Parts: sequence; structure tokens; C-alpha cells
Amino acid sequence: MKQSTYAKQKLFLFDHLHKFKYSDTKYSLTKKKNLSVFATIFSIFIKDLFSYDFTEQERIDLGDYLNSYQDKNTGIFTENECDYSPNFYCKKCLQLTTLSMSALSILGIQQRYKINHNIKNESQVFEFLDKVGVRKGRIGSGNFAMFLGIFLSQEKMLNPENSLIDSWFEYHNRYYNKNNGFWTGGMRGQSQWAYQNAVHQITIFKFWDKELVNYKESVDMIIQHSDQNGTFALLPGGGACWDYDAIHILNFLGIKKGYRVEEIKRIFKKTYNHILSTKDDSGFCENNYVQNIKFLKDINEFYYKGNPISSILRLREFLDSRKSNFSHYPAWSNCPIKLSESDLWSIWFRNLTLAEIENTMIDSKEWKFQKFPGLGFF
Repeated sequence: MKQSTYAKQKLFLFDHLHKFKYSDTKYSLTKKKNLSVFATIFSIFIKDLFSYDFTEQERIDLGDYLNSYQDKNTGIFTENECDYSPNFYCKKCLQLTTLSMSALSILGIQQRYKINHNIKNESQVFEFLDKVGVRKGRIGSGNFAMFLGIFLSQEKMLNPENSLIDSWFEYHNRYYNKNNGFWTGGMRGQSQWAYQNAVHQITIFKFWDKELVNYKESVDMIIQHSDQNGTFALLPGGGACWDYDAIHILNFLGIKKGYRVEEIKRIFKKTYNHILSTKDDSGFCENNYVQNIKFLKDINEFYYKGNPISSILRLREFLDSRKSNFSHYPAWSNCPIKLSESDLWSIWFRNLTLAEIENTMIDSKEWKFQKFPGLGFF
């Protein structure tokens, strides 16, 4: 890449976001009607990445809309089935809560109620992280660790005397997997799942600029899982989340540390070009490559040298995806979405990945990264 794609993408997106808009505050995840408060949040993130100047009325209306989802007793933001039992072990509840906190931060609007997680000392921090499976390296535990990390980070930002986030770091520095530098264990700890799970904790490490002990093992593992297109997902052709996860970690633990920099930059170029190929007439999609793969003819698409576990997982994911007619069902969607169909989550994450790559490769300063701890911070 010789120059930034920022201006081109900004012009395109601001001209096409209306296809997903249903009112001043409500958006659909896809062009087909698939309304969700998550879609509204993703639209805010996309606009902010391109330095959109929200009017005062837009800020108030969007802020009121998001705050209307907050439960006054727990402080958790809930939608649909979660309204009846909001709790701190519900992944969708905490996804919506932390994403809403980020969106409100962008808008400059305060959340109405405090997050009442009732964790008040180090032993309770450890107990929560144990219960969600961080020490055991359970898939999905990274999300919950990040959620707690965001809550504790906000408390530290509001009150510098609050030191519970230090206990969060103490736990993670004590119980990481020495084989991959992450917090993912078992057979999946040798696969793509290792960094997909761990990026959530690493986001908190990056926000507070904390060191990771085994960062070289982490970088080595991700580089091993870069395919011929510079993508990193279970499915050949990549995925909006998976590719962002890998690029984000390689930037923080590779480029910043001066480790395997030239190899990483070569990968970044391939990733960048491949992401641009996932664009359609409305934005970016999850994956428009895998649908063209022929199982026997393209068998090498599934092979990772020296890693049979990842190879088997990739093949299995392809077969499962083919059965579902190459669709996926994100937690924030009301229905399955075609992998090749543009959606607001993919539009945000694909552009966010382009932004991180450009920031590293050509020192592009136009993109606007979030300042609140969580996804979108760089």
C-alpha cells in the first residue's frame, strides 16, 4: 500500500450507511430488516472511526436510546430475552453492556447507573475469573475476563485509588499458558482458538500498557496460522473478528516489541489486500472466499504445516459451514446471516483492521481509534 484508503472508504460508507438505517436511532445489522441495538452501536463505531461529527441532538437521542436498555439494579444493558434475568455470567448481557459503555463514551453521554458487579477485593476477582474458566483456558473465558477488565478499568479511571484492576493483572500473569503465551488451554490452545479467545484480555493489557511475559510464543503461534491470503480464521478466507484479533495482537506484541517485524509486515500486506476483496456494494462481509472452495481440489487450503489440530479444525469448520449454506448466526443477530452478505459488524471490524495495518505500515493518522478500554482501542 502506498497511500491510505481512508478517504475512499469514508466517502463510500457515509454514502451507503443509510441502507442499514431505519430511524434516527435504529439500525439493521444487514440491508434486510434485522433490527438490533447492537446494530445502532456498530453504526456509531463506524462513524466514529471516520471522525463523524455527531450533532448535539444526535448525541442526546442516541444516548437516551442506549441508556433505555440499562437495568437500574445491576447496571447491565439488556435486550430481548435477557431483560428478565440480567446477570454477570450472561455473555450477551455483558457484550451489550461493554459495547454500550464504549458507544456512550464516544457520544460524551454518561450511563445512567453504576455497574453493580459486587466484586470488592482480590479474592472475589480471582473467584469470578475462575468461575468463567480463565484458569482452565476455557473457550469464551477471554470475553468474560475482558468484561470484568473493562468494569474495573472504568472504576480505576474514575477513582485512581481503586486498585482492583491490579488484581486482574496479577491473576492473568499467574495463570497464563506457557506453551502459547495466552490463556487458552487443551487441544484448542494449539489452534486458532488460542488467540481468538485471548485477544479480549490482551485488549486490557494494551489499554494499560502492561507487559506480557510470553509474548514471543504468542507472536510465533499467530504467524504460524497465517494462510496464503494473510487471514487467520478457522474458515479459509478469514473472518472479520478472527483477522482483527490476529492483527491487533501482532501489532501490540510483535511490531511494538520489535519481534519478527519484517515477517509481520509481509503478512499485513496480504491481509490488507484480502480485506479489500471482501467489499461489496454496501460494505464489507465476513467471508466471500470460502464459497468458491472445492473440497478435494483445494485441500491445501486446510493444511497448516506442523499443526494437524488446526488443520483438522479448519476442515471441520468448512464442512459445517457448507452444511449451513455458508451462513453464520452472531449473538446480536435475529437470524442467520450469509457469510458473503455485508453487515455492520463486519464493516466496522474490517475497517478497524485496515486502520491498524495502515497505522503501522504507512503511519496513517486519519483513522480515529476509541479511547475507552475495549474493542476499538488502539
